Amino acid sequence: MTSAPLIIYGTIAIDTLITPAGSADRTAGGSGIYAALAARLVCPRHELIGVTGDDYPRDWQEKFERCGVNFRHVVHAPGPTFAWTGRYEQDMNLRTSLRTVEGVQARWKPTLPDALRRSSGIVVAANVTPPLQVAMLRQCNPAAFKLADFMKSWIIREPAYTRELLRIVDMALMNDEEALEFARTTDLTEAGIALLQAGPAWAVVKHGSAGSTLYHRRSDGETDMFRCPALPVAHAVDPTGAGDSYLGALAGYLSCRELKGNPTWEEMQNATVCASAVAACTCEAFGTDSLTKLTREEVKQRVSELEKQAGINRRIFPN
Repeated sequence: MTSAPLIIYGTIAIDTLITPAGSADRTAGGSGIYAALAARLVCPRHELIGVTGDDYPRDWQEKFERCGVNFRHVVHAPGPTFAWTGRYEQDMNLRTSLRTVEGVQARWKPTLPDALRRSSGIVVAANVTPPLQVAMLRQCNPAAFKLADFMKSWIIREPAYTRELLRIVDMALMNDEEALEFARTTDLTEAGIALLQAGPAWAVVKHGSAGSTLYHRRSDGETDMFRCPALPVAHAVDPTGAGDSYLGALAGYLSCRELKGNPTWEEMQNATVCASAVAACTCEAFGTDSLTKLTREEVKQRVSELEKQAGINRRIFPN
């Protein structure tokens, strides 16, 4: 699995962000970009799959490429780039989508090159519509370890595709609100177990500033759970992309380990801690600014801090 590149499919976007700390107009964003920026801090080799419009600034792409994001398989199409405007409440776990422009994302369909279709490594379907996530994952090698993130609006609008997506992935990631909506419950533990019952052997429910919970369905049918705390952020500015960064770092960690078949419980716990540390860093500036400036050494230091909080006495971060 280590010889195969990490495949990341997600949006490449132009965001406008409003938070209690201020605002940022027309800044780089997108689930694919956040996931790739996070993954490259952990794993040196990845392939980003996505589409941009003809209004996507060239200097943004050049900046991300200098950071190590691979745009080789990104398609540039005529028309506007996917754009999103969001406003966060004083409690920044709560947000409202004010405007979404699908742009070229609405009509583009992902097509993987043959080399990536044969890859048996880690494949990430970051936040895009469930039909597109399913379409991409159906092109992948059945032996690949597949992860997918979800969004509440699509869980409500595309329930059949949401169920199909859960059946074909090895790991599902949702936040509290999404998991409760999917499971039709008010109990988060029940929601996490419901995700496993829907198909994947692994699930993560993200609690924002309260951390995350990892769930695993064992071969005997029992469920293991691991609660990972969040790394405290002294001055949270903007939580946009934190969930996508979590996904990218987790997948990156798994991709660069010497895995033999599926991850072990210990390996997945380690990946969760690494993901939590990177996600927290994302919140320290608007948009992608924190991730583009973050170094691997800084991530190692923050993972070490979080190891102590999580009560894990082993070296998590890969060399």
